[in-house]
Amino acid sequence: MNKDFLKATLLTLLIIIFIGAIAWLVPGCEKGSIRIKPLKWFSWLTATPDTTDNAVLDKALQEAENYRSKTSPLEAFLNKLNAAKANQSGIRIAYFGDSIIEGDLITQQLRYNLQSRFGGDGVGFVPITSIVANFRRTIRHSFAKNWETMSFMTTFKADYPLGLGGFVYIPRNFYTVQKAIAAASDSLIDSLATFSPSPPKQETQKFYVDTPPWVKYQTANINGGARQLDRIRLFYSHAQPGSSLQIGFDDKPAQSFALNPGEAVQTLDLSRGFPIKSLYLEFSASDPVHVYGVSFDQASGVYVDNFSIRGYSGMYFQRIPKAMLEQFQSRLKYDLIVLQYGENVSNPKATSYKFYRTGMIKTIKYLQAAFPQVPILLVSAHDRSIKTAERYQTSPDIPILIKAQSEIADSTGCAFWNLYEAMGGKDSMQKYVKNIPPLAAKDYTHFNQSGANKIADMLTDFLLYRKK
Repeated sequence: MNKDFLKATLLTLLIIIFIGAIAWLVPGCEKGSIRIKPLKWFSWLTATPDTTDNAVLDKALQEAENYRSKTSPLEAFLNKLNAAKANQSGIRIAYFGDSIIEGDLITQQLRYNLQSRFGGDGVGFVPITSIVANFRRTIRHSFAKNWETMSFMTTFKADYPLGLGGFVYIPRNFYTVQKAIAAASDSLIDSLATFSPSPPKQETQKFYVDTPPWVKYQTANINGGARQLDRIRLFYSHAQPGSSLQIGFDDKPAQSFALNPGEAVQTLDLSRGFPIKSLYLEFSASDPVHVYGVSFDQASGVYVDNFSIRGYSGMYFQRIPKAMLEQFQSRLKYDLIVLQYGENVSNPKATSYKFYRTGMIKTIKYLQAAFPQVPILLVSAHDRSIKTAERYQTSPDIPILIKAQSEIADSTGCAFWNLYEAMGGKDSMQKYVKNIPPLAAKDYTHFNQSGANKIADMLTDFLLYRKK
């Protein structure tokens, strides 16, 4: 390398360092006609935390605790609930949420609390397949691989309208496996703990099989679970003339049952007139019937249906045709709808949730049109911690998100429960994680079974005793 070039470069660096050192020593002057801004080179080495920003954040988090919970839109539901046991009538709640309620978390304990007081035995609506079937304890649920599943989280296909829970299942002679093109974490908890606006691309691999698609449900002797299978109803649509399935009760030889043709939602009553312990359903891989799920309940008592979709924001229920929602309602007759979303749009860098407010208002108005006279309870986002250089602390966007949710409830006439405030407000998730025994996972986002039960108990108190 040219020596003259090296000398010139070294001289330039020395001049820059010298000027920088002189400028660093010159004090700033904000008075007079000539104002000098102090040079802050390398000031990060001696910087102290910005307490002003912390104070502003603390104030915002405190305000988030005070967004008013309200039960007034639920008065008609609560009156009906209180009269249900005396009238021997049924009460049904559709509880929609994301991974926070997966595996019947929260809804299991809520169901148990309400059934203990108002009667009922059964877990309500259960889908055909589930990614958390092995995790859910309230019903034993197994199924074949060769079901094609479509949901809010898959590409929209007009020929396959989604059912009430946001899913539709098609029996096939193949199954698919999604493989990430980019490397992804093997840990679900790690992936949930990290905000990723653009998930890795997936490629689909298809595998053909010569076995029929099937699903099996079995009882589970647990609080809030399916201790016995009484009234049993299968929900489906788009059957063809001659469509049928094989059904086995209590592991006895399967019998053939005919399905009603047509595009509208159909119900096949499989009740035996006495309790059973297991139900086996086998479909034809060459008959693309649209199957939605099975309901396990009784004519009276309280039932809480768990509709969870991992990663879902809660927006755009419009993908379920209004006629489909109305047809489900005519059969299941919901008395309350609960929406618990928000964590999947939460982003520590967000300064506005206007888009979310707009999307959720449209969703709720759509649901209100399909379920007239059915009150809706909006459950706020809960506390979620992010890791800073020093510690875990409440994500700074949480007060913005909860404010938006409170405004959504006000704009649509929904009831509102501030779960963040009920948990204890700022940094309460840390307490849940560090509690002995723990009440939440170390991703500082998801509740474990004990934590979910605690949330359900608080929600029960909010509903029955108007406690926040």
